[in-house]
Amino acid sequence: MMPAPNDPNESQNDAVIVSVCRTPLTRRVKPPSPSPTSETLLTSVISSSISRCNLPPSSIQDVCIGNVLGGSAAAVTARVAVIKTLGYKVPVRTTNRQCASGLQAVSDVACLIRSGQIECGLAVGYECMSTNTMENSFGDGPDVEEDDGDDDEANFESESLDAIMTPMGQTSENVAAKFDISREEQDAFSVSSHRKAAAAWDERRFDYELIPSSPFSPNNPLRKKGSFPDNGIRRDTSRIRTLPPAFSSTGTTTAGNSSQITDGAACVCLMSRRMAESKNLPILAAFVSYAVTGVPPRIMGIGPATAIPAALKVAGKEVSDVDLFEINEAFASQAKYCVDFLKIPEEKVNVNGGAIAMGHPLGCTGARLVVTLVAELGRRGGGLGVVSMCVGTGMGAACV
Repeated sequence: MMPAPNDPNESQNDAVIVSVCRTPLTRRVKPPSPSPTSETLLTSVISSSISRCNLPPSSIQDVCIGNVLGGSAAAVTARVAVIKTLGYKVPVRTTNRQCASGLQAVSDVACLIRSGQIECGLAVGYECMSTNTMENSFGDGPDVEEDDGDDDEANFESESLDAIMTPMGQTSENVAAKFDISREEQDAFSVSSHRKAAAAWDERRFDYELIPSSPFSPNNPLRKKGSFPDNGIRRDTSRIRTLPPAFSSTGTTTAGNSSQITDGAACVCLMSRRMAESKNLPILAAFVSYAVTGVPPRIMGIGPATAIPAALKVAGKEVSDVDLFEINEAFASQAKYCVDFLKIPEEKVNVNGGAIAMGHPLGCTGARLVVTLVAELGRRGGGLGVVSMCVGTGMGAACV
């Protein structure tokens, strides 16, 4: 939320955002083609974040990094990146709340600031899905008993352990079936995401949030060839309506109306209002509230429909009070359901496109949505914003 001048609700202990940045979101690269490394993604956004507000590395008292697929090695990768960019005196830890990992990192750092434990920290999200694939990272999953309860796959609200292991694509099919979201509606949502993202690039709306180093510069020659650094965006969307179902021969979820498998990283620098004012740093936004809710695992995509009201309740706000929403587009079925259920005007949602067009690097997404929301609110002169996403295994997360 953008701060109002002389707001009586302001506190010197508020957690405020003083810089945001991200890499381009690039489609997964399969061997033997070269792909970015996790370390490169992390060091690029950490370095850019502190340079944007001219902070010495010693100002950073903690770093929290959200990641999903890196496993136990993610902690070592994170430590290497922090030592390279900030020095060995700055501590770091990783967090994994699946698709909300980057947003969880933002909340964790904000809570440390608000409680007085630190004055300044970095919240980072990253995922290198080219090298850390979902297949290699998750394997067969935990050993669950199939007879531990009602495991009828047609029971979308089952609480059985077997329901937790429902593949993500099938959860999209379940949401579409339960709430009558047609293939045509899903494809239309997808086309809209691509068109909004392409327009945002054409109008240079992403310039502020992208890290300035080559080859990620807004002036990269790729721009002149009609391409986008966020290279999943399609200017020609004609094929989307012709793609076959991806998860069921009779289904409606396709590669075209699902989020893309992507590499990327994003960083949010937070500090106490006291510290920001003492350093005369511009306050881009203030962290207000965060909520995580549980939903039936077989229809996990509805998570934002419960998490958004929960976060707004903590903030003392209503859906109608919000100026902009960034809701992760894991699948068009679930994103459309959540928008419709909450009665959010279309012109307030993902105004610069979403994950269907730009990609969903799992651990990065939460932080990336905060970066994009803060940048767009600033471009518009302020307002109230909400970030939200569904979370695998049956959760939703939201931040005001």
